[in-house]
Amino acid sequence: ENAGYTVAEVTGRKLKLRLNLKSGMGEIDTRKKINTNDAFREFNNNDVDVLLINQSGSTGASAHAITTDKVSKKEVRQRVMIVLQPELDINTEVQKRGRINRTGQLLKPIYDYVNSAIPAEQRLMMMLQKKLKSLDANTSSNQKQSNSILDVPDFLNKYGDKVVIEYLEENEKVNDLLGDPLNLGSGKEIKEGGAHKVSGRVAVLSTKMQEEFYREIKDRYDTLVDYLKQSGDYDLEVEQLDLQTETISSKVIKVGKGGNSSFGEDSVLEKVNANVLKKPFKAIEVQNLVQQSLKGKLEQDIKDELYDEYESFIATYLQKSINVIYDRYKTLINNISSEKKVLKALKEDPAYANQLIRERTKELEEAREKRIADEDKVTQNKKQYIKGLFYYFRVGKKLQYPVPSFDGTAQNQLAVFLGFQIDAKKPNPYAPSAIKLRFAIASSQKYLAIPASYIKDIQAIKGASIGIGAVSLEETLNEWEEVIKENTKDRSIRYIVTGNILQAFSSFKGKLVSYTTKKGDVKKGILMSEHWSVDNEIKGRVIVPIAKALKIIRSMTNGSALYGSHNVSFFKQYDNSFRIVVPASNKKGAIIFLNKDLLKLVNNNLFEKTSSQMVANLEMDNLEKFLEILQEQIGVTISLLQHQIENVGLVVTKTRKRVKILPPPKEKEFKIDTQLLEFEAEALELELELLSF
Repeated sequence: ENAGYTVAEVTGRKLKLRLNLKSGMGEIDTRKKINTNDAFREFNNNDVDVLLINQSGSTGASAHAITTDKVSKKEVRQRVMIVLQPELDINTEVQKRGRINRTGQLLKPIYDYVNSAIPAEQRLMMMLQKKLKSLDANTSSNQKQSNSILDVPDFLNKYGDKVVIEYLEENEKVNDLLGDPLNLGSGKEIKEGGAHKVSGRVAVLSTKMQEEFYREIKDRYDTLVDYLKQSGDYDLEVEQLDLQTETISSKVIKVGKGGNSSFGEDSVLEKVNANVLKKPFKAIEVQNLVQQSLKGKLEQDIKDELYDEYESFIATYLQKSINVIYDRYKTLINNISSEKKVLKALKEDPAYANQLIRERTKELEEAREKRIADEDKVTQNKKQYIKGLFYYFRVGKKLQYPVPSFDGTAQNQLAVFLGFQIDAKKPNPYAPSAIKLRFAIASSQKYLAIPASYIKDIQAIKGASIGIGAVSLEETLNEWEEVIKENTKDRSIRYIVTGNILQAFSSFKGKLVSYTTKKGDVKKGILMSEHWSVDNEIKGRVIVPIAKALKIIRSMTNGSALYGSHNVSFFKQYDNSFRIVVPASNKKGAIIFLNKDLLKLVNNNLFEKTSSQMVANLEMDNLEKFLEILQEQIGVTISLLQHQIENVGLVVTKTRKRVKILPPPKEKEFKIDTQLLEFEAEALELELELLSF
C-alpha cells in the first residue's frame, strides 16, 4: 500500500498485527473480513490491484483476465501470481493457480515462484516439481506439462539415487558431515530414495558446500540422463516419436484380469514397420570428427599431452587433499585440552590428564597417517585406471560396441573412438565421473558419450574389441562405408507393447513412448530395443493372471509342477491335493506365507519350513479361492504356452482400441487454442474412464 498498490485479502484471518512505530511493539487487533466474492469482484473490476490469498481463495471464484461491466477490453490487465509458499497438497496448489487461468481469458497469466538464495531450498522446488509430474502423469500421461510453469533440476528419482551414491563415495568429507545418511560405511547402503534422504540433510552444510553439492549433482545427473537417452535406456518420461507405424501382426502376451476398467485389458505385442529416426554418421563425417579431436596434431602427441596434464593435476590435487587432512587433524590435536574427558581430569588429577593428552595425541596422529595413506591409495588406484583409459583409447581407433541381445549373447557393431571430453573448468576435471569417452557407432545409435565412471560399460567395449589389431583410419572408414550401407534404411521392423502397458511394464524392459501411426493416430506403448528378439524373449508363452489358470492347474497330472511369479510353485500330489512352495526368506516369500487369508485355506493353517523353503498343503476344494487371493492381493501371474491355453479353452479378452486422433491442420483464418482443446479433451477422456471404472 505504501508503494501505491491497493490490496484485498482473502485468507480467513480474524486478527491482524499492527506495528506501533513509537513503542517499537506490535499490537494485535481484530481484522474486518471481506466477503471472498466481493474481493474477487473488486479485483476483476480493477478496483484493487492485488489479491493476497491462501487456501481460502484457492477454489470457487475466478480472477482471470476478462472484461466486466466496468472493465473494457483495452483496460484488461495481465494476471501475475507470485507464489511465496507452495501448498503441501498439490491438488490445492493447482486449484489455486487455476484462479487466474480459465477458459475465455484474454491474456495468459504469469506464475512467479519465489525462493531464497539458500541452495538447499532447491529441494522444496524439486519436491513441488515431482508432485506436479505425478499429477500430470495421472491426468494426461504427460509429465512434461508442468515444465512450462516450473522448470527446476529434479534428481529425486532412481537415477538421482545412483548419482548421489557415487558423489558421496568420492567425497568422504561431505558424507561424514552429513552423518553417512546412506550407510556407505557399513556396506549396507540405502539405494532407493537415497537422493531424497541426502538432499534433506544438505541444509546443515555451509552455503558454499550446498552450492557445490547441487552444482555437481546436477552436472552428473544431466550426464547420466544424456547417456541413457543415447543408449535408449531412459524410462522416466514418455518420449514423443514420429514412427508412423504400420501393424504387421499382433498377439496377446499378458492376459488382463478382465472387468470394465482399462486396467483389466490385455497387453498386446505388435510387430510393426516403423520409421528409423536416427541414422549413423557417414564415413566423411566420422573422418571430420576425428580430425576435430586431433586439432592438427599426431595421435601420440595428444596422448602425451593428456598424460602430462593429468600427472600435474593429480599431484597438485593429492597435495591439497593431504594439506586439508593435516589442517583438520592439527585442529583436533590443538583442541584436545578442551575435550570433556580431559577437562574433567585436569580438575581432579593433572598428571592423569597429561597422560590422556599424550594418548589422545598419539591416537589422532596415527589416524592422520592412516587417512593420508588411504587418500594416497585411492588416488593411485584412480590414476592407474584413468591412465589405462588414456593408453587404450586413442583417437580414431577401431572398436566393437556390444549390443546385448535376449539369448544371452551380444551383437557387436563397428565403432570409432572420437576422443576424450574433459572440462578443465570443473573443480576436479579428471574425476572418473567428469571424463567422457566419445564413440561413433555404425548403427542407428549413432553416437555415445560414456562417463569414465561407468566401468562396466567401458570394459564391455574393451572386451568386445579384443583381437582387433592396428588398423589405419583409412581402412576403418572403408569398412564403415560398407557397414552403414547395410544398416542405413528408412523403415525397419520394431516391436511395441500396447493395450494395458501398466501391467506389461514389470515384465518387458523397454522405452515408454507416444508414437504416430500411418493412419494419423497417436498411441502409447513400450518400444522394445532395436535388437529385441521375439522368439528368444517370448518363446511362444503368454503371461496369465493366476486365477484365470484355474482349469490348467486343476488338470495337472500327478507329480507335475507349475511355477508362477512371486516365487510360488504348485506341485500336484497323488492324493489330488497340491503342495505350495515359496522361499523361506521374508524378502522373497513372506508376502505369501504370512498372508492371513491364504493361511485360512491351507492345511493346519500354516506353512512349515523345510530347508530354505516354506511348504503348505492345499486341498482341491480350496484351490479356486486360493488362486483368487494370489491374484487380487498379490498380483501373481503364470507363464503358459499357447497350446496349454487352447487345451483348457481360456478365452483371451479383446483389447479395446484407444487412440488419440491428430487434429486436422488449422485454417489460417482461425486462431484455435489447441493446448486448451487438448486439455479439455483429455479431461473428458479421463472422466469417461472413471465412469466406466
